[in-house]
Amino acid sequence: MYIDTNIFIYAIENHPKYGASCKKILKDVESGKIKVSASILVLVEAINVLNRLNKELRNEGKKTIDISMNVAAIESLPIKWLDLNLVIIERAAQYEYPINPTDYVHLATMELNQINEVISADSDDLDKIKWVARTDPLDY
Repeated sequence: MYIDTNIFIYAIENHPKYGASCKKILKDVESGKIKVSASILVLVEAINVLNRLNKELRNEGKKTIDISMNVAAIESLPIKWLDLNLVIIERAAQYEYPINPTDYVHLATMELNQINEVISADSDDLDKIKWVARTDPLDY
């Protein structure tokens, strides 16, 4: 199963709708109850989103998130990290799905590693891809 960036972000920020479910998923990953894979792109996206969150928190005068600590925590999980390579990028460039093109890299990573299941809150995009079976965190 592939794990999407939003699982980590919602757990870290304690999202009002998805936070508890995402934390449970990550605990199950940590314990080995579920086996997951992810592209290195997930880490890049997590750093990007956490930086944006910190900017908002600073603007609101609130305490910021320790990005380094959170990325280290993600990296410590028993996740099969899938490297980006030119084959994945070339495959992603062939897609014409009606979704965010950044997700093409995730899809190509999944496809080329024979993964068709993903755990993600991203229903708007991933549910449009017929060969992808998405599990919503609230249904986990």
